[in-house]
Amino acid sequence: MVGTTLQLEAVRRTGLDDRLARLGGGTLTHAASITYLDCDREIDDATYQLALAGIRVTKCAGVPVPAAGLRPAIAFDLVPLDESLLAIDVVELQPIPLGAASVALMHRRLHLLSSSRAARDVCRRLLRDEDAVLGWRRTVWCSVSSLRVARKRFGLRPVVFDHSAIERRPLRWTYVSERAVERWAFA
Repeated sequence: MVGTTLQLEAVRRTGLDDRLARLGGGTLTHAASITYLDCDREIDDATYQLALAGIRVTKCAGVPVPAAGLRPAIAFDLVPLDESLLAIDVVELQPIPLGAASVALMHRRLHLLSSSRAARDVCRRLLRDEDAVLGWRRTVWCSVSSLRVARKRFGLRPVVFDHSAIERRPLRWTYVSERAVERWAFA
């Protein structure tokens, strides 16, 4: 696989989530007011897809790496952090296949109850290719003092003993139409 690392700059934001789903996901890193994308696509294809979303890209050598004094924390939503925390915010993205998404939406918890109307509408949008589902996993690296503040204000959970929990946690889902990743990346 070809690894491409790009620095992203929003010129006109119009559907970054959709373009990331079409790229096949990747890893977004936000540090010092700059957003980076690491993906396994050719640079021309990634540049084209992101340009359709109004994003200017610059090829770069790599993303910022957490320093020795930074501690990891798990985030449970895509709410942007304050820049004053000086954190390295990493979101791993993976498109969820249509089959898995529709099964999860239409799954009946009780045999007597049918699926909800809202679930059927969302499933219909997925089947018509009007929407897509992105799976995400977010890790925030920051200093201990910043982590104390972020834990209270943003609900971050510090990883203290089991560092393998960072890779083992399940993917959370967001719909492309919600544009949650775009709001996180360019807040």
